[in-house]
Parts: sequence; C-alpha cells; structure tokens
Amino acid sequence: MRLAGRWTITLMLITYAARLSALDMPYESWMGAYVGDKKVGYLCYKVDKAEYEGVQGYRVASVLNYRLKVLGVEMQQLVTSVVHVDSNHNPVAEDFAMSSGGKTTRIRATMKEKTVECVVSAGSGSSNQTVPIPEGASLVGDAMFALLDCAPEVGKEYSLYYFNPLTLSVDPLKLKVEKKEKIKVGGKEYETDVLKNLTPMGEMTVWQDATGDIIQVSAMMNIKMVKQTREEAMAGIESGKEVDFAVLTSVKPNANISSPRKVKTLDIVLQGITDGNMALSDPRQKVAPVDGKPGQYRFSITATPFDSAQALQLPISAEGFDQYKASSAYLDCNVKDVSDQAKSIVSDEANSYAACARIRKWIYGNLRPRADIGITRAASDVLKSKVGVCRDYAILFAALARSRGIPSRVVSGLLYTDGAFYYHAWVECYVGQWVSFDATLSSDFVDATHIKLAEGDATSMFALAKVIGSLKVDVKDYK
Repeated sequence: MRLAGRWTITLMLITYAARLSALDMPYESWMGAYVGDKKVGYLCYKVDKAEYEGVQGYRVASVLNYRLKVLGVEMQQLVTSVVHVDSNHNPVAEDFAMSSGGKTTRIRATMKEKTVECVVSAGSGSSNQTVPIPEGASLVGDAMFALLDCAPEVGKEYSLYYFNPLTLSVDPLKLKVEKKEKIKVGGKEYETDVLKNLTPMGEMTVWQDATGDIIQVSAMMNIKMVKQTREEAMAGIESGKEVDFAVLTSVKPNANISSPRKVKTLDIVLQGITDGNMALSDPRQKVAPVDGKPGQYRFSITATPFDSAQALQLPISAEGFDQYKASSAYLDCNVKDVSDQAKSIVSDEANSYAACARIRKWIYGNLRPRADIGITRAASDVLKSKVGVCRDYAILFAALARSRGIPSRVVSGLLYTDGAFYYHAWVECYVGQWVSFDATLSSDFVDATHIKLAEGDATSMFALAKVIGSLKVDVKDYK
C-alpha cells in the first residue's frame, strides 16, 4: 500500500503576487495544469471587492480540479478555497475544502490577532483547533497574493507567513525576485518577473507579468501550470488518467532488493534531502550526512522483532507522552465510535505490545484498499468507510491506539515494493520503546525497507511534498 503523490499541495501553494488594486474587478483567471506533457487539471481564481462581517476588502476564490491515476485507479479531486482579506490585505477568514472519492475534508479558519481559530470537519462531526501566529509574523491573506501592493524589485527578498489549511499551521514563505524575462505562452509573448519562492513544502518558480498575473509556474514533481483561456484550461484533463502518480513519483534504486518483507538490515544513501529535519535518527534508524555531498544522507536501518515480555502494561503512565495520546483533528481518538472499536479490539489485553498487535490484525483484516480517495480523513471517517490507502490505515491505527492510552504517532517515508521505493505511511507506538507497526502488512514485523522521513500527527505527512520526485536511492547493502 503506497502513499499517493500529493501534488495538490504544490498547486495550492503557488505564490501569486498580484496587486489587487491594479486588477479590474471582478477579476478572473484560468490556468491549465500538467504533469510532464499530460494535461491533468485546471486552476481558476477569481477576485472581487467584498464585505465580510462588516469588514470591507476583497474575496479571493480558487477552484482546482484535477484527475490522475493512482495505483492503477482513477482519482479525481476538487479543491476550493475562499479567502477574505481587508482593504489592507490582512487576512480575515478562509473556507477551504477538498473532495475526492465521495469524501470531503473542510477547514474554516478565522484570523485573530495572535491565533488562527480553525474548525475542521473531516469525519464524524467537527473539531476545533487553535493555531498560533509566530511573534512578529507578517501574515498574508493567501499565499497566492503574497506581495500585496508591492512592485517586485529584482534581487529583493521577502519573508512572510501564511495559514496553511493542509497542515493546520502558519508557515513561513520566502520570496526572491530573481530576474526579468520575456517568455511565450499560448503563442503570446509576456514580459515577466521571475520569482523563486520557498515554503516548508518545497520550492517553485513563478513567472508573472507587470500586473501580477501568473503566466507560468514550474514546480516540484515535474508539475507545470500555464495561463490559458477558460475553454483551454477545462479541456483535455482526461489525459490525466494516463499518469499513474504513485508510479511516476516512486524512487528506482540502483539495485533490486529480494524478499523485501524479510529484510532486517538496510544500508542506503538517499540523495535529494534538502531539509535536515528529514534525517531522523532513532534506535531503529541511524542517519548521518555524507561528507562533502550536500543533500546526501546515509541511512542504516535495523529491524528486529520486539520481545512482548518487555512491553509496558496498560494503562501507560510514562511522562512526556501526552501529545502522543491526545485527540486531534484527524486522530480523533475521543469520538465514541473510535473509542468503542478500540475497546472491542483490545478487550482485556493489558500488554501494550499485544494490544497494538491486535489493532494491526483487526485493521488489516477489516479495511480494504481504495486509492481513489485522495484526501486526508479523520480516523472516525476511515473507521466508518473501512476503505483507504496506507495513510488511512495509519491514521486509524494511531487513533485506536491513543484511545486505549498507548502513545502513538504517524510516520511516513519510503517503502520498497515491486522494484522501487514508494511513498508510504505507517505508525510507531510507545510500548516501553517506540515500535513500528504497519497495518497494510499481514505481520507485526516491520522490515528494514521502511525508511522514515517524517513523524508526528497526521499532518506531518505533508512534509514529504518537498522531496517527492527528487530523491535518488543508492543501495549499499541489505540482509
């Protein structure tokens, strides 16, 4: 079960530096989205003057619609966003929604002086979450309107912040105006400013004209967007069904690994890690930079079966693990359906490792793979539908374990299968030490080809966006 490529992340973080006051209202623009030479979707954004709860300003609305193949299954996703900003372009509120496979996740955010107050609907009911705004941060209303009324100056750099509804966080946004360049798009020439922008999810290049209108975007994972008419943008997205994104973004190593589910030690070099936070070391996985080669890290992974006799007894009262037992927007372990199911699975088992083994076995036996749901869902919704991909299996596992007081976290990274490393998600549970479990597998043993790059809550998986499509794997040894 592989973690599907999340290219929505890339498209929704395009920095559009339009000067709102320079636009003719109402304003509307369309772009076609491509992976390589395949048309996979379109993006439409509209701007108009508007009043929101007595505040005069602008309403910025966007619609992203795309179609891809994921693990051989067609996936269609619709992403909508409505951002309200005041007349000085300060953010007031946002309504963000992602729909796929008949499921919808929605985030409503209200911007306060020091916090962003969120209501997340991603399963049974909704949950509230408060996101702090960093001290002194200049928060823009939308990453698509980052430079506000500033005319880009070549060589100048900007440091801003924006609310990211995908990760439920306020993220830094760094912009640099690199140069001016004349480009031709759709048979028409444009004089453009070339912007490089960097977010925690990766880097991209944006070409915009003198009014701030986006003409072209080059992003991670071989994604490209170009300005088009409405008719051109909406046409031809059927070709997206020819692009299997999971296969396209998989990492082909220099050597094949035989019997990967039995591998107990793996020694590899990963090239293309631009964020040192992904070089996660722990007792299972030792990571060190390769001298003189920026972006390259050596991973030495040892997978050994855990002795259940060494596990803590339930309930686990060890200090320092409260965050890994808490309910959150996606790991909604306090929802009655989730807690009741956890009680039924674990029953009177007091050994924490054995309890986790029961959870893994139950999920493996009761959930069914379904790759056309391309959004992050709450555990309660996964439990209700009993379908999904590795991401859903991991989210449900972590929530069920937390419901029984077992500290748990979602981890994500790479898994070797079918001749390549695919992006994948599983869990780690603290049972006296952190132990890996993968509910997409039929065994409690998690082999050494599971390479961890991120850990934490369900939203930690989005950190992988910055490396998807750019990693290279050099297998040194395995046993």
